[in-house]
Amino acid sequence: MKSIISAFTAVIMIITAWFCIPVNISGDPQIKDQPTVDDSFTPVLRFMVCSDTHVHGADDTLRLNRIAKALDFCYGEAEKDSSHSTLDAMMVAGDVTNDGYDEQFNAFAGVIQSSLKEETDLLAIVAKNHDGYQGKSCRGKISAITGDDADFHVVIGGYHFIGISTSKIEGLRFDLSQKIWLQKQLDEAMKDDPTKPIFVMHHEHIRGTVYGSSSFEGWGTNNFNAILKQYPQVVDFSGHSHYPINDPRSIWQGAFTAIGTGSISYMEVTVDSDRTQHPEYPGSPECNYDVSAQAWLVEVDAANRIRFRGFDVNDGVYLCEYLVEDVTDPAAFVYTPDNQKDKSSAPEFGATAALSVAKKDDKYVVTCPKAESTDGRPIEVYRITVKTDKGVTTHSEYIVNNYWLPEDKWLDSVDFTISAKPGYQVSVVAENVYDMASQPLTATIS
Repeated sequence: MKSIISAFTAVIMIITAWFCIPVNISGDPQIKDQPTVDDSFTPVLRFMVCSDTHVHGADDTLRLNRIAKALDFCYGEAEKDSSHSTLDAMMVAGDVTNDGYDEQFNAFAGVIQSSLKEETDLLAIVAKNHDGYQGKSCRGKISAITGDDADFHVVIGGYHFIGISTSKIEGLRFDLSQKIWLQKQLDEAMKDDPTKPIFVMHHEHIRGTVYGSSSFEGWGTNNFNAILKQYPQVVDFSGHSHYPINDPRSIWQGAFTAIGTGSISYMEVTVDSDRTQHPEYPGSPECNYDVSAQAWLVEVDAANRIRFRGFDVNDGVYLCEYLVEDVTDPAAFVYTPDNQKDKSSAPEFGATAALSVAKKDDKYVVTCPKAESTDGRPIEVYRITVKTDKGVTTHSEYIVNNYWLPEDKWLDSVDFTISAKPGYQVSVVAENVYDMASQPLTATIS
């Protein structure tokens, strides 16, 4: 069971730092030129991570069922492992409820009670926004469900887990006392074993780390940057943005490791200057943003290697996999933004792929076949350009690929309607998340 480390009031030791049951697909999706798990990887710790469950109440069967399905999937995966067949913990990184009402917390507690096994510790926090809509009392509500403080430090299987909920102080997401507390807990964990990862969880992303954390995207916080960068062993989980976990920008390494946790409820994306988009596909609602539910299954072996597997909750299939081999040495970190982009390559259309153009009333409907990834990284958008016979651009737009779903559900083709005249040229390029663009498919309006 849990070993809980008490929180003490710290002195000014950090003030200076602060200011400065589905069937799995065969094989796991791999990105080229990145570490892979071999037969020597034998888990000694296994836990699930999710966030933004946004439970609306007891009648919210959609989200409650997704929570249960995520746990069922993880238990099923654990049972396949004869050496360590347990799911040691479930982490929920905030926005447990949609509005912070008692009945919503009660509904979350109900699905946990019916789905969580005795072997699994529940580690959950609450957020300032959705959980806190009804006031700061949400800290007590989550403690009543988990049995831990809203800010907790728990040791499971010899590994330290630290969670930070919204502040007790009205109007503050996190206060100074929490920052002091966090550094004290990190120091305690370091003293215990500096070679092991330290798992940290809060709701908002650390600014400037994972996808969704930039100042433009708006889902990041600067509260813990100065603290966490002192501890390369930290693996930091955060939600809030709902941005896809199988987007490779949702794993980040710099001074430490950060992981975006997606959402059990629905996906969002940013493309160019358009943030917090919720793509929908008329005529294909099964592709929409709100169909998706994602979570992580994380495993650690005796050598402190960490395997992150992102999975689709509804279909019970893996979407991505990453292996961190050494959390103690930032110089060895693989998943830095520059390294990820340097190893990316452009998507390609098939050798026989072509645009199809059909006149409809006074406009034209263009159909573009799907492109293929060449590096294991998802195709993010299809960019469309229309030019006159003189080369003047008259129209440009993009269509977001539904890449947050399993690849066999990605758009088979993209259709769009344009205004054009004979002699105009339409072109489409496929682009991945690192702006690597395919050669265009083109057609001339005739």
